[in-house]
Amino acid sequence: MRIIIAGGVAAGTKIAAKLKRVNRDAEVLILTKGNDISYAGCGLPYYVGNVIKDREDLVVNTPEAFMALTGAEVRTGVEVTAVDRAGKTVSAVDLSTGEKSGYAYDKLVIATGASPLLPACEGVGLANVFTMRTPDDAAALRQAVDTGEIKRAVIVGGGLIGLEVAENLTGRGVKTSVIDFAPHVLSEMLDPEFSAYLENAMAEAGVMIFTGVALEGIAGAGKVEKVLTSRRPMKADAVVLAMGFRPNTGFLEGSGLEMSRGLLLVDGQMRTNDPDIYAAGDCALVQNR
Repeated sequence: MRIIIAGGVAAGTKIAAKLKRVNRDAEVLILTKGNDISYAGCGLPYYVGNVIKDREDLVVNTPEAFMALTGAEVRTGVEVTAVDRAGKTVSAVDLSTGEKSGYAYDKLVIATGASPLLPACEGVGLANVFTMRTPDDAAALRQAVDTGEIKRAVIVGGGLIGLEVAENLTGRGVKTSVIDFAPHVLSEMLDPEFSAYLENAMAEAGVMIFTGVALEGIAGAGKVEKVLTSRRPMKADAVVLAMGFRPNTGFLEGSGLEMSRGLLLVDGQMRTNDPDIYAAGDCALVQNR
């Protein structure tokens, strides 16, 4: 049996390892867009803060180590661009060469994850606008802090990632503010009184929290100089966008796979409406127990 897994971070590598443990004879191939696999996404803010010293500590397995350990094949820098359900093939492109290829499958797992949500406002493309999704993102922000050019930072988004980045930037001596459109930080996780307690604790630690504030734009001559909000402009040398994520499922448009808000609908066994296609991770909408 030939199983193709699109995506090789958390869900994709776990599925590949489990499949090879259950059936050593199964042919398992991971196609992943990035160059890093199986990295610790939760550790990225702490790499920025030097709590995690070495980039290598973020990466649980290299492709070479994973292949030797599990027997699954890994091809990095290869992006799946389309799925032909009738022909049971996927189309992919090698991002370094532009070469296009097709791969046949018996079973397909879609674990392509999600990408940071970028606002539709001016200035998103300026230098020193960061996201926090991959080791490269964390390395870029850490390097910018290391140079000493970032004195003030604004985090857009009061979720877990935004607050963790704020904590670590503050620990590096960067004057950090958090803005969020919601009435409280972590509003989807905590009751208001707990969020208020957290906001007070962060203020005591030096992080300024501004809730009920919307991002309207980012201004600067080539790089970030000011953040425009619904309340007032804020001086900044850097902006970290932590406004949530959008599932990486655009390549499935027209495939007939059932989705909601871009998330693949799956049953209790993580099957899509195609019995030979499964989905897991940030691109799948799971059932709440």
